[in-house]
Amino acid sequence: MSPQKKIFFLLPTLSIGGGERVASELSLNLPNLIEKTIILFKNEVSYPYGGSLVCLNIPLSNPVISRIYYFFVILWRFKKIIKKEKPDYVISFGEPSNIVNVLSHKKAILRIDNFMSAFPSSIYKLFIKILYNKAFKIVCVSEIAAKDLIDNFGIKKEKIEVIYNPLNIKEIQNLSSVPLEKEYEEIFKNPAVINMGRLTKQKSQWYLIRAFKEVKKIVPSAQLVILGTGELEHKLKKITKDLGLEKDVHFLGWQKNPFKFLAKSRVFVLSSLWEGLPYVVLEAMACGLPVISVDCKSGPREILAPKTDISHEAESIEYGEFGILTPFFDGEKFLTQAMVKMLTDEKLTIELTRKSRQRADYFDIKNVIKKWDFLER
Repeated sequence: MSPQKKIFFLLPTLSIGGGERVASELSLNLPNLIEKTIILFKNEVSYPYGGSLVCLNIPLSNPVISRIYYFFVILWRFKKIIKKEKPDYVISFGEPSNIVNVLSHKKAILRIDNFMSAFPSSIYKLFIKILYNKAFKIVCVSEIAAKDLIDNFGIKKEKIEVIYNPLNIKEIQNLSSVPLEKEYEEIFKNPAVINMGRLTKQKSQWYLIRAFKEVKKIVPSAQLVILGTGELEHKLKKITKDLGLEKDVHFLGWQKNPFKFLAKSRVFVLSSLWEGLPYVVLEAMACGLPVISVDCKSGPREILAPKTDISHEAESIEYGEFGILTPFFDGEKFLTQAMVKMLTDEKLTIELTRKSRQRADYFDIKNVIKKWDFLER
């Protein structure tokens, strides 16, 4: 029997990132009668995938002028593939891919994984206003990110679908039970605060490190573990050294299996300036890890306090139904207090461990995949 539909996934790479993880899960879990092809700008693959893979062989780190040139190279090469293969839909991930997609295919599905008003690039914001209403559908990862597109970018409401990030909970829980290597065991004999994400301005780990300095004064045995790589690694390590925390803050880089580290930690902390729907929070919850998050736009509130007004912002420590939110603008005071509370209140830790597992089930791939059924129509 021939496939009913042919779907392309377009993204820069299939390595290290929430959007990449979503593409992986969709390619593996959409019905077998859908033929799937993943188109990458560059052949970097860390996640498993279903279907076939095509690489456009485009370098990603370039000066601005070169980026403009390579954008048109990508557009030209992708249009050639579209003309030959004639996919029914193209799902793109990230702004460069979304722009190529909407300029190439009449049934372009653009996935928006950030709160775009907080996004630093004014060029991409302009492209959103000019081009994105031409897309077949726009998939937002949170309700507040969708509202932002409608209110601030003029995107038509009927174009938008809100589909949360999916979790493969069974796989995560299996991976979380893997023992740690001996070189890491000593760290986790102490109460560990953990953060996971790219070492970039968006993730603002410096905010967490400074708050952790104050935590150490109250919980001397506490350790901070940061998983990820990025352009701010040297700066973050310098801040750590300047604060005298070199023996207490551990930069463990990118890890193929981060879940074994999450499962051995006491609490996960998200310190981002902005998000969409932070995948790392969901992954931590699937490991049964209590979560503290800065109440940034967007996503943390919808995950941790889903019954509250999505536009509300925490003004002090807020104990949500499924985790703790702290104010976005207030130095490190409330974040410090929340971490100390989680490290010293065993009853709260037990309760939020239960709540995390409960909330993670809502995002299981078996539930989220149903939201993509419009691809089969």
